[in-house]
Amino acid sequence: MVVSTSMFVALIGSIIMAIGMPIVLLIIFKKKFGISLYVLLIGMVTFLAFALILENIPHVYFLTVNSTTKGWLENPWLYMLYGGLMAGIFEETGRLIMMKYVLKKYRNWKDGLAFGLGHGGFEAVVLVGITSISTIAMAIMINNGSFDSLLAVDPSLEVVKEQLTGPSALVWLGGIERISAIAIQLGLSILVMYGVKNRKIIFYFLAILIHAIIDFPAALYQTGTIENIFVVEIIIAIIAVISIIWIVKSRKLFKESAPEV
Repeated sequence: MVVSTSMFVALIGSIIMAIGMPIVLLIIFKKKFGISLYVLLIGMVTFLAFALILENIPHVYFLTVNSTTKGWLENPWLYMLYGGLMAGIFEETGRLIMMKYVLKKYRNWKDGLAFGLGHGGFEAVVLVGITSISTIAMAIMINNGSFDSLLAVDPSLEVVKEQLTGPSALVWLGGIERISAIAIQLGLSILVMYGVKNRKIIFYFLAILIHAIIDFPAALYQTGTIENIFVVEIIIAIIAVISIIWIVKSRKLFKESAPEV
């Protein structure tokens, strides 16, 4: 079996969506709203520190080291709650800390927008963009016959080969999902920023709850409880549309907020 041309097109397309979309939004937001590149950078650092590094520390302990919790979390519903809440707590706490203590002079609507783009854009580049690039390299190896040498070292890569020689629809979904995810990250960032600006901690807890609920379907799909990936993507797309509505409507709320003293 070989990797089809349509699969290569899908992989390249997902890279364009995952890397190109944040760049396009940056140009638009910078030109139309004058967003701060400093705030954007802080959003990127927040995702790196809290989602990629700090969040993985309890995962290693609860999912690997501690045999008791590892057993508990084999239950799909407990795993759903754990995964969703962990992601919500770490990412939204990261937003809260950075916005409250690092971005004291940057608490307008456009700053929430910039933060969300940095956070969500960096997430898209890391999770889909870079992964797709390495996947293309493996696809080329499959077609020229050199992939078998990797399989001899790591037989688990057979799953990758099966995916790459299968239909390309799932790869397109990965790129499309990142577009939805960016919209959601923008919405959550503006929500937490609004809470920080108005000193209302309730919005931080609301962001954690929303973030967890968003991740629940994906967790159930990982455990096989939800078998159709399209169900998960439809749910995420609906939430993304709601996020976009919130992003647009929230601009007026920031204008109506009392100035900070």
